[in-house]
Formats: sequence, C-alpha cells, structure tokens
Amino acid sequence: MANKKQVALFWTILNLAVGCFLAIGGIYALQGGGDSAVDALKDLIGDRSVEKIVVMVFGVIELLSGIFIILQTFIGDRFGSLGSILKLVIIIVWIVAIVLGDFFGPAGLFHVKDILKWLYLFAQHLIVLGALLVTRD
Repeated sequence: MANKKQVALFWTILNLAVGCFLAIGGIYALQGGGDSAVDALKDLIGDRSVEKIVVMVFGVIELLSGIFIILQTFIGDRFGSLGSILKLVIIIVWIVAIVLGDFFGPAGLFHVKDILKWLYLFAQHLIVLGALLVTRD
C-alpha cells in the first residue's frame, strides 16, 4: 500500500503529465494540427470557417487548462473555479472525441481493420481520460 508521500508524488507526476499534454495539445491545435479531441471536433463540424474558429477556441482552452494544471501543482488552487471549468470542458470534449473517433470515425471500431492497433489507441485515450478525471480537483 502506498503511503501519503508516495501518493502525493504520484499525483504530482500525473498532474504535470496531464498539464504538459494539454498545453502541448493546445499549442499544436493553434498551429493547425491537433490531438484526438481536435480531430473529433473537425469531423463533427462540416463548415471550414466554423471549424477553424472552434479548433482555435478549443486550442486556447486546452493550452490554458494545461498551464493552470501545471501552476496548480506548484502554487495550489489560486485561480478558483476557472481552472476547474476549463478542465470540465476538456473532459467533455475528450469523451466526445473517444466516442466519435474511436467508435464512429474512419479508424473507429466499426471500420477497424487491425483490432490490436485500435485497442492500443483506445487504451491511450482512456488513460488520458482517466488522468483528466483523477486530477480534476
């Protein structure tokens, strides 16, 4: 059984990993790329101009959320509920991304050719979702 110091260390590592993941994903989205959540948003929205705006807004939210998570690790919850609200938005979009991308998307379960590759990617997405949920407070 892990003691309190080990749990605190594990929570810190997980928080930093999630914060970096989101911050880098936000930067990537602002540069025109994106992670699985951005890909799901692009698949969901048909209009190119609206898609670009939504992706940019989500990229900013993802970047800010990542920065808040990293800062929260070191200075505590000084931002109040703003960081929690941003993280909730990320969690909701990530769940939508899992459903749309991993089940209904072009490489989703219903169109899969390599089940092991699909399971591996699905597991990665669930790990990120789990980390987001565990570190949300």
